[in-house]
Amino acid sequence: MSPFKVAVFALALLSFPVAVQAQPDAASADLARVVEERAASTNFQDLEAFGEVAARRRDREGLNRIYHVTWIFLNQGEFEKAGYWNRRLAERAQALGDRRYVEIAKLNDLTLRYDQGERGVEIEMRRMMQGGVDWFVRAHATRLVALSLMDQDRIGEGLRLLTQVEADIPDEDPYAKIAHAGLWEVTGMGLMTLNDVEGATAAFRRFEIEYSNPSYPRPDFDSLYNLTRMALQVGDLAQAQHYFEAHRRLSERAGLDNLKVFDAALCAHVAYARREYQAVLACLAPYGEELTSATFLALDALPLRAVARARTGDLDGARADLDRLIPLERKEEAQSYSPLVQAEILFASGQEGEAYEVLRTYQTAREQHVARRYSAGIRQVTGDIQEQLQRRREQLETARANTELQRTVIRWQNWIVGIAVVFVLSALATLLWQRRQARQLSVARRRAEDANRAKSEFLANMSHEIRTPLNGVVAMADALSRRSMAPEEHDMIETIRSSGVTLERLLSDILDTARIESGQVTIEHAPFHLGRAVRDVAALWRLPAEEKGVEVRVEVDPMLDRAVMGDAVRVRQVLTNLVSNALKFTSRGEIVLKAEAGEEGQVRFTVVDTGVGFDQEQKDRIFGRFQQADGSITRRYGGTGLGLAISRDLVELMGGVLEAESEPGRGSCFWFDIPLPPVKAADPEAEVAPSGEVVRERPLRVLLADDHPANRKVIEVMLSATAMELVAVEDGAQATAAFAKDAFDLVLMDMQMPVMDGLTATAAIRTFEQENGRDRTPILMLTANAMAEHVAAGRAAGADGHLTKPLTMAVLFAAIERVLSGEDKEEVA
Repeated sequence: MSPFKVAVFALALLSFPVAVQAQPDAASADLARVVEERAASTNFQDLEAFGEVAARRRDREGLNRIYHVTWIFLNQGEFEKAGYWNRRLAERAQALGDRRYVEIAKLNDLTLRYDQGERGVEIEMRRMMQGGVDWFVRAHATRLVALSLMDQDRIGEGLRLLTQVEADIPDEDPYAKIAHAGLWEVTGMGLMTLNDVEGATAAFRRFEIEYSNPSYPRPDFDSLYNLTRMALQVGDLAQAQHYFEAHRRLSERAGLDNLKVFDAALCAHVAYARREYQAVLACLAPYGEELTSATFLALDALPLRAVARARTGDLDGARADLDRLIPLERKEEAQSYSPLVQAEILFASGQEGEAYEVLRTYQTAREQHVARRYSAGIRQVTGDIQEQLQRRREQLETARANTELQRTVIRWQNWIVGIAVVFVLSALATLLWQRRQARQLSVARRRAEDANRAKSEFLANMSHEIRTPLNGVVAMADALSRRSMAPEEHDMIETIRSSGVTLERLLSDILDTARIESGQVTIEHAPFHLGRAVRDVAALWRLPAEEKGVEVRVEVDPMLDRAVMGDAVRVRQVLTNLVSNALKFTSRGEIVLKAEAGEEGQVRFTVVDTGVGFDQEQKDRIFGRFQQADGSITRRYGGTGLGLAISRDLVELMGGVLEAESEPGRGSCFWFDIPLPPVKAADPEAEVAPSGEVVRERPLRVLLADDHPANRKVIEVMLSATAMELVAVEDGAQATAAFAKDAFDLVLMDMQMPVMDGLTATAAIRTFEQENGRDRTPILMLTANAMAEHVAAGRAAGADGHLTKPLTMAVLFAAIERVLSGEDKEEVA
């Protein structure tokens, strides 16, 4: 928690606790558990490693990740590290020309200056709140302005700003949750200051759970600090002690000096509430008489220490703390607690009468302060009423001056009042209807989001469950096909292998469709050789085409036989779908794959075949999901009807439109135009892709971690014909123990395992290597988890590659050769 946020909380710690509710409900305890588990699963070193990987990306997601790292360190009061990462953010944003994050970096710099005492920067924050480059910048600026208002005890104004700006967040935007999370965090602090413990807990839950991004490392635990303070507010000392102990464990684990200072102050608060005054002094003792390294919490800690000293008989120490406290309260214009300290000193000195008089004065001032806080919100309402009354007086004076005019005015006023009443009633009815509709829409949206989330989880789980047994089928069939056997047996094995490949293609198509629907597919921009990519697609289908007696030709414009900037994987996927579709419906003749220069830097890809063709009515159906031109096509030619729908969506994501022309019996023509600007760079695909043949003869020691016996058997069979030695274990804990005991050349790691999962085991192995000075051992994630977030999670944990089940021997050995050659190290280091 930064000093910016600590200043928001009114420190009514020396008064009797306000009985807001009997005790925090189960939601508070559940929130504390989630925060501790999340913070304990990572650390600040992982956070910085996450930032380093993000800094090498060339997209907005990379910038947002650096922003995340900056704000986490800023929240901990680690100004030097926060400043370092914010400079990295500003440099990357400038290099990529992203105005949003240029302004975000500027706002972060203003926050750093505010936290260190430069209050004048609030003017610039307000300017960016009103005129930021986009909604994301305005939301972040509003969050900071609301914090500064709460710092000035203007809680109502701050909460009103947060409510207004949240309505402007476009929920369909991929970064909407990040903006919502920041606003709900500040809302929770404002509600906490107003003693609305239930509302504050709900707000912190939205910040920590509903809008949190689980793929971002979060070693911070500010909410434990807040929950402890709220438990003290409601007088639940047992719960406060429980939350504080969790805060202390995480503070000691984090190893940041500022977090230890916050923990010491929290320790003092809990001890004070328990009336353990010697413990209060012990909590603050490490920071010396002047609280040198904890000066930013002096206003929070000095009143506690002064009262504790007075109540333990150290009057000189209490008076010294009072002398330190008074100038700080004047400087910060903070609420004054020095009268309470003074009263404690008078009580301890035996001057009860003077002490009671000081307390009476303080209590009166405090009641006035609370009254001012709660009256600020209705001040504008009473002002409007007075203005209306003044206008009414003027009307009556005018009426009395002219009786005839008065009658006319009264008649018109009656009409106006009647119309106004009708209008007001209509407006109220409309507002009530709109609120009811808004609630219904909100409920419907939540249900839709829940359904979409459930669908994604279902697809991920089904993908994992189907790919695991499918791996045994495909891999074993692939291994058997390489052995000597009778032709009939070889045909049976080939049928099994072909069926497994078809099932895997169907599974991949369904997952691609789900990703596109949920907006999880992103288009990458990297250099690749366009001509080679087109020829590779044609080469993939030339052999099956020749078996049908169909020729596959390639025509590439010489001007396009060069390196371009775009998403090579998605271009190949679309072309592969189109050529595969053409070959499915072409029994003789040819298929031509063309790449031609289009208008304004566009590239046109065309696939022409001499197949069965289709008419206009059938054309309207072929781009729909699970649709064919007619119902008999699936029986005659096979397929799910997903390929063209996926291709159309991918082309649109790349900035183009997929079109088709055809006549029954005269073939078909599919084409699309997309921007692929040329780049002046070295040939991105000059080296031949690894074949895996070389690595088979190397005497490697391989460690395999997989809980499924069939999967372990598959790898054992695949490696049995090589010079490699295999050591197989059943979970991540056994894998880390085996790695620490023996040396290995390669680790094959499953992702989902009991006892310890593969991601945790991978991170533990990387930590072991660093702590013991061992060289980096290549780690391949070998898993049925096939979605993009699973690949990213493996990279973040320290893996060098990701292999999705089912797999073949060629794929396995090519991946091993690639990671051993170090091709991927720069990407994940």
